[in-house]
Amino acid sequence: PWKRCWADWFHSAGASMAKLVISPFGSDIAAKLMAARVAMMVMFCGAALCAYLALARIADSRRIALAATLLAFSSFYAVYYADAVSNESVMDLFGAALAFHGMAVFVQEGRFRQLLAKTCAALLLGWHVYALLLPFIALGFGGEMMGLMRSAAASASGDRIRAALRAIVRSRFAILAAVSLAFGAAMLGFNLANEYAVTEGARSPLDLKTLQSAIRRVGLDDALVYDDTERLLEWDNFLTRQFYRAGVMVLPYAAVRAAGYDFEQPEPLEPPIAPAVVGVAALAAALVGLAFVRRYRLLFATLALFGICWALPMRNNTHLLHHAFEGLPFIGLSLTLFAFALMGARRLIGETPFARVSLGIGAAAALAFAASVYLEGRNDRDPNQAQWSEAVLADFSVIGEIARGKRVLIVSRPSHEGEGLYHWRWSYISYYLAGSYINRAHHCENEQPADADFMLSLYKIEGMDSLTPQNRIAFLYPPTNPLEICRAERRRLEASEPAARAGYDVYLETDKSRLLYLKSPCEPADYETPFFAYVHPVDANDLPRDSRRDGFQSLGAARASERGAAFDGACLVTAYLPDYPISAIRTGQYIPGGERVWDVFAIPPMSSEAADLHEQRYRAVAEGEPSARAEFNLYLEDGALTYLKEPCDADDARGRFFLSVHPADAGDLPPDRREEGHWSLNFDFAPPVGAVFNGKCMATRELPDYEIEKIETGQWIPGGERLWSAEIAIGDGD
Repeated sequence: PWKRCWADWFHSAGASMAKLVISPFGSDIAAKLMAARVAMMVMFCGAALCAYLALARIADSRRIALAATLLAFSSFYAVYYADAVSNESVMDLFGAALAFHGMAVFVQEGRFRQLLAKTCAALLLGWHVYALLLPFIALGFGGEMMGLMRSAAASASGDRIRAALRAIVRSRFAILAAVSLAFGAAMLGFNLANEYAVTEGARSPLDLKTLQSAIRRVGLDDALVYDDTERLLEWDNFLTRQFYRAGVMVLPYAAVRAAGYDFEQPEPLEPPIAPAVVGVAALAAALVGLAFVRRYRLLFATLALFGICWALPMRNNTHLLHHAFEGLPFIGLSLTLFAFALMGARRLIGETPFARVSLGIGAAAALAFAASVYLEGRNDRDPNQAQWSEAVLADFSVIGEIARGKRVLIVSRPSHEGEGLYHWRWSYISYYLAGSYINRAHHCENEQPADADFMLSLYKIEGMDSLTPQNRIAFLYPPTNPLEICRAERRRLEASEPAARAGYDVYLETDKSRLLYLKSPCEPADYETPFFAYVHPVDANDLPRDSRRDGFQSLGAARASERGAAFDGACLVTAYLPDYPISAIRTGQYIPGGERVWDVFAIPPMSSEAADLHEQRYRAVAEGEPSARAEFNLYLEDGALTYLKEPCDADDARGRFFLSVHPADAGDLPPDRREEGHWSLNFDFAPPVGAVFNGKCMATRELPDYEIEKIETGQWIPGGERLWSAEIAIGDGD
């Protein structure tokens, strides 16, 4: 019988509630998405309500609690992820806020059973609650032990030991730690047992995806998921990123936008230093404020340390490093800081005057929250992403009409032979969307497709008639042997000319939005070494906002075992390209933390109209005398440097170019370049800078607008040797 699989496992009460919310809407995915977003908004409001109720207790003022809550929940990450359909952001936040309210009630009224119940409910929603429990239990239990030691100082040694043991066993904090750990372990054990059962017994416990996820998220997996992970794990970069997140959570979004700063890119690779400084100052202020708190210091300390206690133990978690929503736990620091500021103002000016101004403070906080929500709602989204999402939804709507309730084998590419030719890697598309459009009880990773009614592929298979020919992203086919698909595609590629040859033969299929790599014979090292690909668009405005500064879009690092197949001694790998016109692609393989194994520059054929325009420009520049001669002739004119070469092909353009400009007056340089003494940049030979056409190569770079003494330029292979270099001595500013 067909087994229910990954999408049907029990993950959390939050995920189950989300499924329950969307189930009445049947095949109407738009209604499902709207219902799920509303459910997330309800949880967001629930988190804010729990935070308000807890603060009202420990700050002894509803007005202070309301103002602090509104200001904290108006930060960028809070309003940005308020309707995110995920069990890792708003659900976790709601669970943590619920548990903190239980802590406040316990400290005030001693209602321990309520705290246990709310803690277990929070664990069903996510794991962030452990970051609250850590400081609460450690500080609370430590305080109890210190009190016990002081009271028993005069007792005999044996009496002190027995009293300490009794206190440990009876301590509510110790019981809370034991119950929370046992409940979390039981949840994880249930998931593992259920997964083992539905897969009819894994080959090894390490094959269980739940266990693989846990290993990866606590940093026990040595694999570097992203090509920048190793650099981000360095303590200075890691702490800068965490303080940046803390600063973003402290600053109300509307106030930041009014100051001219825009979080168009929520989590840049190198965060701006200003929010990080704000984060450091906020943490320092909160810790100093704890020294002046007379009541409920334990609760305020727990809230302030929430974000740090989540981030530090998870430093090696690649998921934590790259996902901005992991900054949400720093909302505890924001709540603490605003509460301390308002409580300090009340103490400074007196209870009665503060009561008169508190209405104004509350109104300002409400305005900041409303403005933040409004501005975030107005924030433009990436149009390319929106178009892609619409295409995916349209494709799966068609697929759902045909295959709903049927047995569907979902494929992208088979992995290497050691795991079996029919072991299929899932993508986000198949994992999240297939369960919405197709009965989720009828698709899984299966070792034989013989009992499937349909096969769903995330790429168009050559030589097979699709049942959904009008689709763009996902395609439905009759079931077939996946190995034969790979063999047919290999034969098709070998009959055509690759766009570039290097470690792999690289085939660029822009009409199908794919980049294909083929190698035969192929060794295990060829299969496990990560690939990279940088896509240069024809129009830079097509790039996502966070890529426009670089001038290209990175497809991310991945191994062939994640995006390809090894069969018959060959390796075949696929990377999906963005849905915009492409001028060039730099791609290759690299050793994480080391050099590039191979690097190649692939340029698609140029239209005849564009080639004619480049030809005219080339002839006009080539009429003059070069300013310098090397592998390329260099022409300096009208504040620009032009590179020309004939004959020339894509191999001549595969290296990166460097350009260093030395000014006559070092004071003309930007402050960050004055120590180096020159202005420099590296660039690829790709439009709009460079072009390969009609057997010629041409590139033009604009120069800085100041008097130049000398220019150095050349070409080099990343991770390898310099191909050539040249120097132009201008002198007298000519």
